[in-house]
Amino acid sequence: MVDTRKLDGLIVVSQIDITKVISLLRNHGIQTKVFPTPPGLFAGCSLSIAVSSTVFDSVLMLLKQHDVEVILSALCDENPVKSFYD
Repeated sequence: MVDTRKLDGLIVVSQIDITKVISLLRNHGIQTKVFPTPPGLFAGCSLSIAVSSTVFDSVLMLLKQHDVEVILSALCDENPVKSFYD
């Protein structure tokens, strides 16, 4: 299980790409948490992936290499998963 307290990087992808992204990241041993994108961040239909800031740049490079469109990416001051569920 992922310790969501340590996930401070946020990546938003389309719902079409989410299955591909989850599989890709798991195959590379990257822990994630997937949750609906908060409407205040992006008005479209999308899902957010929280990752650790320690692998954030690597994840973005990996997604680019596999032709996944990243809608939004950001390093957060606080845990985006926690703030979503608050």
